[in-house]
Amino acid sequence: MGLGIVSASYGKALLKYATDCGDTDEVYRSMSVLGQSFVNVPTLRAALENPVVDDEKKFHILNLAAGETSSESLKQFFKLVLKNRRIAMIQFMAHAFVDSYRKEKHLIHSHLTIPVELSAETLGRLKNLVKEKTNNEVEFVVEVDPSIIGGFIMEYDTYCFDASIRNRLKLIKKNLLNNNNFLASK
Repeated sequence: MGLGIVSASYGKALLKYATDCGDTDEVYRSMSVLGQSFVNVPTLRAALENPVVDDEKKFHILNLAAGETSSESLKQFFKLVLKNRRIAMIQFMAHAFVDSYRKEKHLIHSHLTIPVELSAETLGRLKNLVKEKTNNEVEFVVEVDPSIIGGFIMEYDTYCFDASIRNRLKLIKKNLLNNNNFLASK
């Protein structure tokens, strides 16, 4: 079986098991943290795949990378992955679980970039706009980036809406350069 099929199977099986155990939300938080840990700590994969490191230490590393989960179902899942020698796929399993969880809960993950901190009320209104447009619950990750000057950039699914001042200025500059090149060629 291919990497994607195995990872998706494990992710879906974990979702079913966590649902049966009643701790899907805890597992979701932990698997989200685990997935991000692979991005933030590039050496994590090498440590987990190192044949010199025993399974007990790998289990401890996984638990730390998942934010020291209290979920017994996730701990059992980690043990199963180690027992079945599927540790090289754990990052993909984490993403498969997160995707399956979001589909089941009708949850959209959205990345919002803003130039300054916004009030909870304003963030709530933006969240409601996305919720109305998609008919799904919305999970925001907010990033403050002063370089966008003003406005915001919102990304979810395959949709990206860039209403930043930085983007508007780029478009104006591009149009001015295109017009200048047009006039110079005449």
